[in-house]
Amino acid sequence: MERKSIVLYDGDCYLCRQTKQVIGLLDWFGAFRWLSLQEYERRQTVTSKQRQAIRGEIHIVQPDGKINKGYQAVRFMLIRCLVTAPLGVLMYLPKSEVLGDPLYRWVAKNRYRIFKNKCTNGVCKLPQ
Repeated sequence: MERKSIVLYDGDCYLCRQTKQVIGLLDWFGAFRWLSLQEYERRQTVTSKQRQAIRGEIHIVQPDGKINKGYQAVRFMLIRCLVTAPLGVLMYLPKSEVLGDPLYRWVAKNRYRIFKNKCTNGVCKLPQ
């Protein structure tokens, strides 16, 4: 049984790759295993609805099978890294998702436009 949480991220997304790099450096306890959505789709049979959901926001699959998505996934990661744990705690305060969820969704929806100048080899394309 997998003992690490699996972080599914968009390997074509600059912001997602940067998130992987930063959290990877801060994950001193080895809590996460990173898997690009593209690799996950090659390994797993996914429906088009699942594919669209996974490409829309970061997903974390916990060892017990529970799935965190979007804002909930970000705070799940942050609270498990010693350096970012205080921010993670703040993100678990009651009503924090009132601002956090819409902000996360806006960034996720616009990430290809926001970071288009950071793309190489044409990889920043809007997901189909």
